Amino acid sequence: MGILFYALISFISYMVLTAGSGQILQLWSIEELCAGIGISIFLGILCHRILPRPVTIQVFNPIRWILVILYLFGPFFLMLLVANIEVIYRVLSGKINPAIVRVETGLKSETGAYILSNSITLSPGTLTIELEPDTHVLYVHCLNWKKEKGEKAEPGDVSGVLHFFIKKIFG
Repeated sequence: MGILFYALISFISYMVLTAGSGQILQLWSIEELCAGIGISIFLGILCHRILPRPVTIQVFNPIRWILVILYLFGPFFLMLLVANIEVIYRVLSGKINPAIVRVETGLKSETGAYILSNSITLSPGTLTIELEPDTHVLYVHCLNWKKEKGEKAEPGDVSGVLHFFIKKIFG
């Protein structure tokens, strides 16, 4: 069932990205459909083997899909805009204080830790260097670290409000 799910998601993504270049419904060619089916089956098998079982189970929950979409177009997008403006300010003013910090996320879900680490990396000025799979501890490089050396980093220090929303969605 997991293979079929990942293959279907891959196929839909492929079709959206290649729309408009064929004769079938004026959107796709036969060759594109065949290539999309082949690539999607391959990706479905690959994802099913690579992704851990708890991640696959959480991906099947349609309520989480809706919450993740709301998260991406709400708080994540807002924090991304704020981070871009802050990076521009830091680069132009030269006021940077880079640091690598250890952040205990407190998340129980592998999927939640994965999405948080990617959200941090996608935000300008931060980069997730490592995610410990067992403890969900992150090591993050920050462009401007405000705390003193030796002070414990909280998830909100590097991710703003994103940690709050991810904890609500994935626990």
